[in-house]
Amino acid sequence: MSLFLIGVGLTVAAPALCRKKYQAHGPAWIYSLGCAAAVLGPYILLCTFLDMATLLATAAVLGLPFWVYERYRGARGRHHYTQGVVAFLVELTPVAVFLLLFRSFVAEPYLVPSSSMRPTLGVGSVVVVDKFTYGMRLPFVPKPITQGRPPKFGDVLVFRFPLDPSKPYIKRVVGVPGDHITYQGGVLAINNVPAVHVGEKPYAYEDEASGKLKQVDYALENIHDLQIGTIKDPGISDFGVSTDFPAIPGCERNLSGLACTVPADSYFVLGDNRPNSLDSRYWGFVTDKEIIGRAIFDLDFTSGKLDISRVTR
Repeated sequence: MSLFLIGVGLTVAAPALCRKKYQAHGPAWIYSLGCAAAVLGPYILLCTFLDMATLLATAAVLGLPFWVYERYRGARGRHHYTQGVVAFLVELTPVAVFLLLFRSFVAEPYLVPSSSMRPTLGVGSVVVVDKFTYGMRLPFVPKPITQGRPPKFGDVLVFRFPLDPSKPYIKRVVGVPGDHITYQGGVLAINNVPAVHVGEKPYAYEDEASGKLKQVDYALENIHDLQIGTIKDPGISDFGVSTDFPAIPGCERNLSGLACTVPADSYFVLGDNRPNSLDSRYWGFVTDKEIIGRAIFDLDFTSGKLDISRVTR
């Protein structure tokens, strides 16, 4: 069942459960369940249209004045100003404030939507995104408010897609400011040092678009003292000239690839699944203001228990 349908169900059920007669005469758990449904239902529905930061910020801004006012009235022995579902929402305001601050300054989860980072991360992988290594940022303010280190080669970066900032993307940093990047014939080179592929072997995964099993090749890519697991698909042209995207300033394209010099405050990123990744080869660089954070842990629940693995070292 989709989250949207769950949200609709909770929203429809809430008025029948969150009623004063249950609050006054019981059973109390029905009233509490109804009020919770009245909060969770619309919240889940809104999550299908708005991002989490917007929802939490809205809840904090609207709820905090009422929460403070209720504390003021309570300290003077007065009855609550708000009632029913509204009172329930107001009491949840500190939770919204805490989650907003934690997600903004410490860490937040991110659900991987595609296979572009296989074999490192598959569809549905949940990663923990570190929000402080690159500098803490206020919600909706792209410039860091604290000093952090810049992204470095090999970091798995979560960022706002430059062509549609409402969409978060996840890719690996392979080029930092000043680097000369070439990608020709499926081979990455950084500052004229080509990557070396070793340990090639067959690899299979289910394609999220077709639902069919894809047979590809897995190889370790060695460059800059780092080994990265990558995928090569013999059935797909790794890269070529694309007319779907505009020219990239600082880059030259040809039929077999491209060459770029990474500008200041920008980064060149690739998916580990090179033939099936929409990345800097097509739309250009990720700038500082588009960075959300660094993926550090992969939380895997597929085995029935929680397995935690490191994504970025």
